[in-house]
Amino acid sequence: MKDLVPSAKIGVSELKGQVGTQPRVWIKNEAARVGLAETLSTYVMMAFGLGSVAQVVTGQGAFGQYISINIAFGLAVAMGTYVGGKVSGAHMNGAVSFTMCVFGRLTWKMLPLYICAQLLGSFLASGTIYAIYYEAIHNYCGGNLTVTGPKPTAGIFATYPAPYLSLVAGFVDQVFGTAMLLLCVMALSDQKNKPPPAGSEPVIVGLLVMLIGMSLGSNSGYAINPTRDIAPRFFTAIAGWGFEVFRAGNCWWWVPLVAPLIGGVLGAGVYKAFVELHHPHPSEQNRVLGEDVHIPLVKRV
Repeated sequence: MKDLVPSAKIGVSELKGQVGTQPRVWIKNEAARVGLAETLSTYVMMAFGLGSVAQVVTGQGAFGQYISINIAFGLAVAMGTYVGGKVSGAHMNGAVSFTMCVFGRLTWKMLPLYICAQLLGSFLASGTIYAIYYEAIHNYCGGNLTVTGPKPTAGIFATYPAPYLSLVAGFVDQVFGTAMLLLCVMALSDQKNKPPPAGSEPVIVGLLVMLIGMSLGSNSGYAINPTRDIAPRFFTAIAGWGFEVFRAGNCWWWVPLVAPLIGGVLGAGVYKAFVELHHPHPSEQNRVLGEDVHIPLVKRV
């Protein structure tokens, strides 16, 4: 009985002769843990995000407006980041992963794992939301699943350009939106600048995504994420919408696949070129801030 008391406090594993006070690690392979975390974080983000779009579309404005989609996707990014942030970094975005590789923050051999996890999470979330809103979608469109027309529903899952938008303008739109995303992400992660308080990063990144949606979303739905767009597009192609999802918008599908990769590298590169590369050494920074800048200004005043 005397031996069972500490065992009960520590856990069942102690009864089996295992020493230690920490829970058992079921998966020790780092790549496996990263892949699982990235899949789940992406799934959470996409399920909440796509769910908000489905609710607005099928509710015909009775259960939200465009602003609610912006808010929901921002909160969805925050929740997804909390789910997997400490394990995989919760990129949830192929453009983010690609940019991290370009700038040496992620090894290239890990890129396929991140991309596959993001594609899987996005695809599964698309299927989940379609199942949950199946009756609502069919009630809204009368069972006619279309990409364009009076009651299109493919836009619940993937992004499509506004009727007035050309491919060139749409490409620039996606490059710029993703550039702003990565520029700000690089700033938020720069420990020599003004990083957010520890633990608040997911919320700040979520607010950033919401800001992009509220300012740069009307042209084409601010995909700014190749894996977020292509996986749901494939899902809709096989779920009843057909391959019109690839032909619509003058074959728009490749724009949110390619442009964000370029935009992400450009945005991160701009931040590094204008800010990060010019951080002085800590000792030099103290000298500059203490003597060359602040003190002379005080004396002049």
